[in-house]
Amino acid sequence: MTEVTGAGGTVTVPSFEGIPEPKSPDVVVLAPRMQGVPLPTPEQVLRYDYSDADWEDFTVEWVRALGHPYVRVQRMGGAGDRGADVAACLTPAGTRGEWHCYQCKHYQAALIPSDAWPEIVKIFVAKLRGIYELPTRYIFVAPKIGTTLSRLLLDPEAMRDKFLEAWNKEKSTLGTDLDPTERAQVEAFARATSFSMFQPADMDWVLEIHSKTPHHARRFPQQLPPRPAVEQPPSEQRAHEAVFVQKLLDVYNQKYGLTLQTLQEAREHFATKAHLVRQREAYYSAEALRVFARESVPLANYRAIEDDLYQAVVDVADGLYDGGFERLRQVLIAASNHQPNQANVLAPVVTGLDRKGLCHHLANDDRLTWCSGEEG
Repeated sequence: MTEVTGAGGTVTVPSFEGIPEPKSPDVVVLAPRMQGVPLPTPEQVLRYDYSDADWEDFTVEWVRALGHPYVRVQRMGGAGDRGADVAACLTPAGTRGEWHCYQCKHYQAALIPSDAWPEIVKIFVAKLRGIYELPTRYIFVAPKIGTTLSRLLLDPEAMRDKFLEAWNKEKSTLGTDLDPTERAQVEAFARATSFSMFQPADMDWVLEIHSKTPHHARRFPQQLPPRPAVEQPPSEQRAHEAVFVQKLLDVYNQKYGLTLQTLQEAREHFATKAHLVRQREAYYSAEALRVFARESVPLANYRAIEDDLYQAVVDVADGLYDGGFERLRQVLIAASNHQPNQANVLAPVVTGLDRKGLCHHLANDDRLTWCSGEEG
């Protein structure tokens, strides 16, 4: 998601201080079981396997994937959250400006009105005490929202009436920690506020949005989506190819006694053109794998594939050879014979051409080189 910076610059909002940003663990997603008991659905995982903290972290990942121009998405949950588990701010002013509140309620049972009323009281009290501005949207995020609450959320006036009925009921537990003046202020504020700000988050929609993030595969290991076809390399050299192409030119110049300086010259020379085409096809195949991984799984999965291959070929690359071309050839053979760790969810989609291309990506990152300097 693209973060938008307001014209006024970045503003640190006091209510955010001391609350850590949620961090995705740097883990490799394991491949799902191919046989036996079916994997639980994401809905089942969310409802039965998650703690309150897991639920709030999941909500942050989803909110960040939304199309809203949020300047900042901050987890606020925990003691003293003042009725806001996740704050999504639309301006650099944070919760002093326009913002949306995502209230996370992770219960085994469906959410009912009596679960919602105390949270509504908290957000009104926070406004009256000057802690936040009132959010323009307040979204209940729960694995399941009961029918009664769902219907009330569709009828803001009825929801306000039911809230006030619960507020004024004899022996009501709502706002019992408030003094009479604050209780009167909360009630007046509730009567003056449009309850259309309170909305539910539909779980099918939440999961659809979340499924487009790399976090989804980590949280809900399933079969990967089909991998798109690999496009042919562009005719012109791209900036990100510069290092590995130069290393290929060094190989060709050494082997054939040439003075090639550009990709185009190597493409036009009869001794090098076919080999160069194959290496660029491999490079772009690995690049397509990298992009697919970035959009499908956590970054750690792709890094594990690359690092695993590096360990398989680095000793081969360190051998003594008559020239850089032979070193490159032996490394590519070793890469072709290497099999990725099958526990990595990416392993089934890694092709032989990818493995050769990853060698050139490693060369691009200066982790491998072909002409080491000792060959004549």
